[in-house]
Amino acid sequence: MSDDGEVALWRQASSDLLALVVDAELTEMLGYRLERELALEALAARAELADRMCRHRWLAMEAARRAWAAWEEIDLTVGLPPGGSRREYELVLDRQKALGLVDANRTDPGPADR
Repeated sequence: MSDDGEVALWRQASSDLLALVVDAELTEMLGYRLERELALEALAARAELADRMCRHRWLAMEAARRAWAAWEEIDLTVGLPPGGSRREYELVLDRQKALGLVDANRTDPGPADR
């Protein structure tokens, strides 16, 4: 990757990172030679996207809860053992609160009994 003023990957929009990955894949699918720089940029973009997806999975869980998904359904969807998704969500939410990144009163938006 070039060093000439390149913006760090973590500052790029996810859509830009995905575009790098798609560009590399399309280049190969169309039978063109994939340049070393694009291959490395796409590899770095994949790593950054994977990291973001893991770091922000709690937000997707919260969205599912807002849509009235039960914790058991979320466990099945993400392949976690029973109670795993709820523990993960609560752990991350508590950490976000402790760091002052979310409102201290933020709670699970889902149904209490499901």
